[in-house]
Amino acid sequence: MRRIAVSAALSAMLSLLAASPALAGTTTRKIHLAAASMSLTSFTCLNDTCSLGEATFVANAQSNLGGQGSFSATLILDFLGQPAPGGNCNIVDENDVFTFANGTIRIHSHHRDCATNGHRIDTTFHVTGGNGGFQGATGGGREFSAVNHSPVSPIIFNGTITF
Repeated sequence: MRRIAVSAALSAMLSLLAASPALAGTTTRKIHLAAASMSLTSFTCLNDTCSLGEATFVANAQSNLGGQGSFSATLILDFLGQPAPGGNCNIVDENDVFTFANGTIRIHSHHRDCATNGHRIDTTFHVTGGNGGFQGATGGGREFSAVNHSPVSPIIFNGTITF
């Protein structure tokens, strides 16, 4: 009798999990995002020496899941106590939005950028949300870019996304 009750309870729990909205209709896929032709749209000093600042950027975007689109970023930049544009390194708190015809993807990363080994950016990123076809997106991966040259190197995001 006890086995039947346990079996019935487990069966009920499994059916609830299968019907859960958090699990229904989710897809995990590889994602490749690129932001190129970057333009600085604003810079604001956040302290007297301008060693801390807020910058906004826009760029063209490309994705394996959204095709052509646009990119916007808001960065808090810490130039490590040196006046802008700082020395060889800075700390960045970055919030990005990739916009495509089928929806948006929001990304966050926090990293120390240094001009070493051919990369300026080499860090992890997290998918923090989305809308449209990417409603409720989560995921993450690696963000990287070469040492800044003219024109500015594209920023690449490779990882996985669940939506």
